[in-house]
Amino acid sequence: MSLRLEAEEAMGLRFPERNGEAMIRFDETMEVPQGAETLMRGLYRNPEEIKTGFKILHQETATLLEIILPRRARLREWLEELPEQPKEAESFLRETSQKIQQQDRKVSHMENELISKLAESGMDDLFPLPLSVFVQLSYSEPCAKIFLRPLGRFAEILKLNPEIVRQVVRIHLLYCLLIIGGQDLDGQSFRRGNEDSTLIGIASFFALKHMKKATPEYQHCYTEWVKAWGGKSYLRLIPQESSVEKVRAAMVFWRRNPELSWEATWNGLRPLDMESSTGPRPLASWPIR
Repeated sequence: MSLRLEAEEAMGLRFPERNGEAMIRFDETMEVPQGAETLMRGLYRNPEEIKTGFKILHQETATLLEIILPRRARLREWLEELPEQPKEAESFLRETSQKIQQQDRKVSHMENELISKLAESGMDDLFPLPLSVFVQLSYSEPCAKIFLRPLGRFAEILKLNPEIVRQVVRIHLLYCLLIIGGQDLDGQSFRRGNEDSTLIGIASFFALKHMKKATPEYQHCYTEWVKAWGGKSYLRLIPQESSVEKVRAAMVFWRRNPELSWEATWNGLRPLDMESSTGPRPLASWPIR
């Protein structure tokens, strides 16, 4: 079964068709959208400054080695044969010891400065990002634009499989587009406004259910991607232990009744939970294609 048909079956909706083809479109682009600059730069606020810091530290470490290596060679000589003049050895050791201490203090100071700069660069400074950095949804038609370069950079930074990241994003968007532009099984279309939080919450519920049939890496990539744009709170809109049947029914009622909030719709279906635990499940025969 294709991914589209599986999504339609899970939700009890279907995409409108034209000439036998589902009216849905994914546009994948290599452009970098506005707001993605920090992600493309990576974890470092000023990467050139960090590179310069490593370069200088490398040079000063080389200077330290220029002092230490001749000292080690001389000590190796004296292991086999003692120096002719004790005072000469004493002078050499004092002189090299002072040079080592002086250079070590200099290297340590530079290391501490570099460490403080590195501490300013991290995940907390980079994320969360706007969802629009990764995808762009159209409410007027079932269409989604996917920005591949920011997705690839995100996968690179978090060391995730970029192809799996791309797949889980497409799965999520497919459920979003189905909610936006899908028809009920009676052929009627219903649309809500730009209620992103509810839309994402419902889509995430179905997307996670779908990915439980795949390897754990899919769920991991998906949850990391959701966290990257601050969508973690949306995952709590619907408890994952909820029945697909109840979520599907609530979603259908919510789409059909624009005057109702999601909370009102969801709470209105609570009696179904009690009935299903004490008697026949009232939505067991909910039609799906």
